[in-house]
Amino acid sequence: MTQPDARTVVTRYLQALRTRDAQAIPELIAADAVYRIPGSHPLAGTFHGLDEIARKFFTPMGALFDAEAAYAVEVSHLIAEGDQVSVECVTRSTTVHGTEYAIDISAQFTVRDGRIVSMREYFDTQYFARTLFGQDG
Repeated sequence: MTQPDARTVVTRYLQALRTRDAQAIPELIAADAVYRIPGSHPLAGTFHGLDEIARKFFTPMGALFDAEAAYAVEVSHLIAEGDQVSVECVTRSTTVHGTEYAIDISAQFTVRDGRIVSMREYFDTQYFARTLFGQDG
């Protein structure tokens, strides 16, 4: 059985984020994946392994948004070459406090054997911290 290409894997991942498909996400991320989230806010760090990524990033991130509000991931650019995928997008939703949230993100993925093995995100960490955590920096 052939594995899906990197573009397909990342596109499926972004769709799973949009639909909040908690079952699809672990099928798209390698057990030993590494995620890097920049900043000095509570979700910043480098997370190793699917369990840690879920526990320290996905679960707390999901709790910050209104579960009834749409969660949009609007891709403006997606470039794939080999196992590397670069995505520029805007993520939009509503926080649990009713604040509108919209942030530009650049994310770099590496995909192997049909699963994401690394992701590095780049975004306005001050906006992220202020909007989601009430932090000034």
